[in-house]
Amino acid sequence: MFEKTSTNILETSKQKIIKNQLNTKAKYKRNSSYEEESSIYYIKQKLKKSKVEIPLEIYKSQVFQIEQELFSNLNLEWGVDIISEDMPLIDNNNNDYYCHLIRTAKPDPNKNNFFLIHGYISSGMHFISLIPYLIKRYNIFIPDTIGMGLSSRPQIKFSSPEQCEAFFISTYHIVIENIFFKNKFNIKKEYYLGGHSLGGFIASRYMLKYPKGIKKVLLLSPAGITDYSIPGTNMESEIGCAKYFPLILISSLFYCCQIKVQNLYRSCCFHNLAKKISATYEFNLDENEIKQNKDGTKFIVNKDKISELLSRLAILSLDYPDDLNDCAFYLFAIPPPAAYNPIEQRLMAFNKINIVFVYGKDDWMDKTGAYRLNKYDQDKYKIFSTSYGGHSFALENPKELSLIISQYFES
Repeated sequence: MFEKTSTNILETSKQKIIKNQLNTKAKYKRNSSYEEESSIYYIKQKLKKSKVEIPLEIYKSQVFQIEQELFSNLNLEWGVDIISEDMPLIDNNNNDYYCHLIRTAKPDPNKNNFFLIHGYISSGMHFISLIPYLIKRYNIFIPDTIGMGLSSRPQIKFSSPEQCEAFFISTYHIVIENIFFKNKFNIKKEYYLGGHSLGGFIASRYMLKYPKGIKKVLLLSPAGITDYSIPGTNMESEIGCAKYFPLILISSLFYCCQIKVQNLYRSCCFHNLAKKISATYEFNLDENEIKQNKDGTKFIVNKDKISELLSRLAILSLDYPDDLNDCAFYLFAIPPPAAYNPIEQRLMAFNKINIVFVYGKDDWMDKTGAYRLNKYDQDKYKIFSTSYGGHSFALENPKELSLIISQYFES
């Protein structure tokens, strides 16, 4: 009975998703102002007119301190190996708008560059476990998405999925232009682009609109790939009907009511649960991959301390002003994360840049579209599943992820 009920719910949801996707595609074709709304000029004007919320200085100082402690526990020296800063978003001396950026302290013009975009309700610190592996081989640039983390939080109300999508693409274009194409750091104008979950959603669409300089793309459990309007797509078998039914039901209920995580945290006894969830990550950090102490002795990773600091950071972020996490209501249908504008067929028609998909062994993200792309062209679209780790495998299993990157990005 449980199986049958959940199957009916998923089938009904699938029909709604297909209808939403077809309606959105039709609306997209009718919307002659879309190109104007997705322009950099339009986005800058919208930002200037929007009310902006900035994390209080007391929060920012605490986060900076936690960041430095985290880097220290990974044997990364602040100001020598790694640094974080607030990069102005608009070149008009308006200091209210900026992007918080974690980056290589002294970028090397001879190294390749890696630009990573985090996921939903997260920040650039999602990649903290991966940084020690990448920073030895690449100049790394990991921003907090505009409207999230420590970046500025313009209180923008969107009117369509296309407008919301265009906002993230265009604001990231401003950041990427500043880093790679305006000689800010005197580095190569080529870079690897990566994104996790919602960050994968943004990265894949950014690649289609602004491919200049992108060498390869790394999509870590990306949202919004699978097109459910393609005949034969079976949501039930891919999401895992019985196994994930409670998660789908609860998330869909909150989604229907447009309840944000921050609302839950502030209005009910969600504090202890949030602390428990944020402290559940287990790390597989290879001490041999992390540089030795200056005196030549072996560096010991304090995994408990890292977990504690990440937990503090996650809890602290929930006390920030409201972010743009309601973007999910504009971009994804029920049950999330099925996109109104899936990208699968557009990727099939795009043959300029190679893409590597990676998923965790116990990942809940729908992989159907990625596997179809891999079957369509195995040379253009590689796909991997880590031996362990869930949706946040970049935190839990950075060593294995770094080996995939080493094999398929450096060749």
